[in-house]
Amino acid sequence: MNDNWLDDVAETCTVTLTVLHKKAETRGQLSHADQTMTNLCLGYLYLLNVCDKNKLFEDDSILGLTEIIKEKTTIH
Repeated sequence: MNDNWLDDVAETCTVTLTVLHKKAETRGQLSHADQTMTNLCLGYLYLLNVCDKNKLFEDDSILGLTEIIKEKTTIH
């Protein structure tokens, strides 16, 4: 599986978190939007880590993961 984009997003999240951390140090607090972005980045990195640890992105597993997502995803 081509998971380079997952690593690219992880890198973007890491850089974003660094910028937001510096911003918080300078201003003494984060805005609501900055806190939301922090939570989003931390959530992505956490989920990516969980998926990596459970080998959900290996070629054999990805088909099962895709099927689970299709079964559990609804469009509102």
